[in-house]
Amino acid sequence: MKNIGLIISGIGYEDGSSIWDIAYILRQLEIANAKPIPLVPRESVERKIPGLRRKQTPIRDFRQEGQLIVRGEVYYIDEFEHRELDALIIPGGKGPVSVLSSILRDGSEALVLPEIREFVAGIYARKKPLAGIGYGASLIAFILRASVNTIITVGDDTQMIEFLKRIGTDVIKVQPDEVVFDEENNILSTPGTNPNSSLYRASQGIEMLVKEVANIKVNP
Repeated sequence: MKNIGLIISGIGYEDGSSIWDIAYILRQLEIANAKPIPLVPRESVERKIPGLRRKQTPIRDFRQEGQLIVRGEVYYIDEFEHRELDALIIPGGKGPVSVLSSILRDGSEALVLPEIREFVAGIYARKKPLAGIGYGASLIAFILRASVNTIITVGDDTQMIEFLKRIGTDVIKVQPDEVVFDEENNILSTPGTNPNSSLYRASQGIEMLVKEVANIKVNP
């Protein structure tokens, strides 16, 4: 049975992970007989920034939030070694660009939580599948921008698309039920759910992505 990491950045589309994305991911992982490993940060990136931004950012219990979404144990990212995973999926919602990183606020000068950066880079270095849904794909592209030009889709956020293109990402616009596979870099992406998308079509894209991730052969 494959162990598939799932990075959760809190509850809810606006300041965390899309609950719909996670539900569709978990359903398809069960169908694929793969084990989900839910991972959360100890605190948001804004809490790492000294001064006013830290003071204005509320303290959140991401493990508790994660436990409200998934069944079973939720782990802090720094408790887990990326070597123990066969693949990593980052669901959509704005959490990847506002909780796990400050992309939404700081653009190209954004900070990324060190444990997230190391996890994504480690999975990539071991040539294991990386998958991002919506803003989750944006975070993967941002982390890897110094070493590789990724090919992804992120949905229909025009400002995010323009930003990603400026940092060297090849962004392809596709329908919610489609998946982009950057075969050279072993990165998969799909638009995922958002307040304006069809849940049914988005679910098809997410389930196709998870199926592909679970089927890719990886070296131990």
